[in-house]
Amino acid sequence: MKLFATDLDGTLLNSNHEVSKENVEALKLAQQEGVEIAIATGRTYSDAIHICRKANINAHIISNNGALVFSKEGKKLKSSTIDKESLEYVLNWLYENEYFFEICTDKSLFLPYDTKTILEKDFKVAKANDPSLPMNIISDMTSLIFSQEGIKLINCKDDILNSDLDFCSITAVSFDKNRLQYGRDRYSKYKNLSMVVSSEYNFEMINKDASKGNSLEYLANYLSIPLKDVAAIGDNYNDISMFRKAGISVAMGNAKDDIKTICSHISVSNDLNGVAHFIHKFMNKLKLKSATA
Repeated sequence: MKLFATDLDGTLLNSNHEVSKENVEALKLAQQEGVEIAIATGRTYSDAIHICRKANINAHIISNNGALVFSKEGKKLKSSTIDKESLEYVLNWLYENEYFFEICTDKSLFLPYDTKTILEKDFKVAKANDPSLPMNIISDMTSLIFSQEGIKLINCKDDILNSDLDFCSITAVSFDKNRLQYGRDRYSKYKNLSMVVSSEYNFEMINKDASKGNSLEYLANYLSIPLKDVAAIGDNYNDISMFRKAGISVAMGNAKDDIKTICSHISVSNDLNGVAHFIHKFMNKLKLKSATA
């Protein structure tokens, strides 16, 4: 293993959205053994680098589900943006259908000024259709959204459409299963975009050529590391493209069963330091092989 790529939410981060001391120490142990570390996340670069700095982790970063790649020195290596026609089409549709959304550049995260109102309205519809929905998901989602770095509020869609910024991802959120499926079905076959799912309540649109897997392959080539020597660990559907590229694929213990079946290894859950568990297990196997060689 010469390059180790880890997802953030549900993987490196525990349920409190923190990187445990055990995970930090394991990543540093891997680095001491010459392993390059990469963060591969659906979050923005600003958010990912903030998490890394807070945990004192020096890593390459694949952000926005593969739309952007940055070296561990902070140099932008690759960018896959959304064309203006697709941006306008999706944004108009999101406004017309009253979805909450996030639109990202490499530095900023744009949200509607009435984010809380949109989410509360959506939750009321979802709760009416499914009374079993837990009440805390609305507050949990709102807290998670506003905990992110680089947030800018917009008053209307023209704030985006009249901008000359390069946008790399659009995320839509709904608590209602029917609205979620409607959006996922609509954009799963859109000509210029790829649709990925990174949580139970969202769907994301990125450039059709962007994915965590493609960007992981790009980073491996940049570092002159063969894919057979790359390990990728994650828990959700947006990690599948990484699993298909990496020579070593690892599903978290908290991943769904259909994700686990794809992977060559299964670790323990994110609340049991699944990243550290895999690194130590893998390193110990290497030491045993060296001792018996």
